[in-house]
Amino acid sequence: MKIAVLCDSSAYLPQSLREREDVFQVEFTLALPNGEVITESTDEVHLNAFFKTWMQDTKNQPKTSQPSVQDYHRAFRQIIGKGYTTVIGIFLSSKVSGTFQTAEAISEEYRNQLTIHNIDSLGLSVNMEQLIIQLTKMIDEDKPYDTIKEALTWLMTSSCFFAGLEKSDHFIKGGRGKSLKPVAEKSLKTFPVLEYVQDDTPLLRETYRTTKQRNKGLAELALAYSKEFPNHQIQISIGHTLSEHKALKLKAAIQSVLPEQVIQTRLIGTAFCSHLGQGALSLGFMPVFKEVD
Repeated sequence: MKIAVLCDSSAYLPQSLREREDVFQVEFTLALPNGEVITESTDEVHLNAFFKTWMQDTKNQPKTSQPSVQDYHRAFRQIIGKGYTTVIGIFLSSKVSGTFQTAEAISEEYRNQLTIHNIDSLGLSVNMEQLIIQLTKMIDEDKPYDTIKEALTWLMTSSCFFAGLEKSDHFIKGGRGKSLKPVAEKSLKTFPVLEYVQDDTPLLRETYRTTKQRNKGLAELALAYSKEFPNHQIQISIGHTLSEHKALKLKAAIQSVLPEQVIQTRLIGTAFCSHLGQGALSLGFMPVFKEVD
């Protein structure tokens, strides 16, 4: 059995994963207020220009579009052409986008040629990356397909994903911030943390008066999470919207309570920068499946 991985670009994979022959990706695009359509990117120069030009309060917000139907067909044809027999798809949470539902619909047209198992992820960004890291390790170790499916199900149900925002405006304008409206109506500035919950929209977990308090609160969540899995390594990853200095402060706060913990930081690309706004962070926790320690 030859297994391929198919994901959407909201996973924001590092180059080492993007360059794997068995990893295929479909891309988000953005329609800018001037009518130009651009492809998702994590290039720092591109992101800096994007924030300076298009993410001003006085301008209309860019509109994101999920990968096109043609992109999925192209990916499946490439997968078949390269001799793969099985596809495991990792897609952005269906509570945030229709990406997973589109993947499922297109998959039906190829299930007579491929074994396809699509996963509706908990969130985006580092949550998807953490899952794909472990999936590709299991593929490299020739784990049986049923073992991989079982492991991925356990990993998804055992993971946690949060987003810490500097401002609520962009998230609310994008139609995904119902739980943030009471926060936005308050006169005092606060820093909300959303928790992504399976089968529900992102929920308001907590609000903090300062980013220092927020980092301390998230570090306490990381410590509590690690205690839930005493017999497992855990993955902790931070995504950021062109705000590495904020990501590093959160990393330091977590490592103050978990000094031996390895923590990765990743850029979040254009599509979700437009919803989260500059200065936002994502935070993912996931145990490491025993067989890929």
